Amino acid sequence: MRLRVLIPLALALALPLAACGGSEATRFEETGAPFSFSYPPDLQKVFADTGREVKGQDPLYRVALGTDETNVVVAATYDVGKDTAKIKPAKLAVAVERAARSLAKAMDAEVPKRSDGTLGDMKAAIFEFKAPKRGLTTRVYYAFQGKTQYFLRCQWDDAGADAIPAACDEVAKTFAPTTG
Repeated sequence: MRLRVLIPLALALALPLAACGGSEATRFEETGAPFSFSYPPDLQKVFADTGREVKGQDPLYRVALGTDETNVVVAATYDVGKDTAKIKPAKLAVAVERAARSLAKAMDAEVPKRSDGTLGDMKAAIFEFKAPKRGLTTRVYYAFQGKTQYFLRCQWDDAGADAIPAACDEVAKTFAPTTG
């Protein structure tokens, strides 16, 4: 008789705990990383080559998280070489537009349209484009602070359509440069 009472009681207590734990975000904060952000716990680090963000330039720092090698959220930083506050906004906008078009061309994607938004608290240029032949959608964020370009690329196919866009939104909303 006691066992019959204890099992339903244990299940009743375990279900709310499991439901709470599954939806909490994981925080990306690694020693030496120039940024931090929150992301859904179902994403894992992806160590395979997930593509390049900037032609001919290696990132200062890069991390890729995803459900597989195609469905990823990639955060990276690049050295701009000079303080971006001293670059004319129109010149910076043209450079970003060219970079987005170059990335779209490399992916055989439609020409992207720019929208303005934020990457954490930083102003960002955002581009979303589709590569129908490859079955991919890509959203990229370009943000600048000091001599650093912060870059976020989110890429998904049909298999990742439920997970990656929401993960991208979460990373973009919680993204923060780190100091030190």
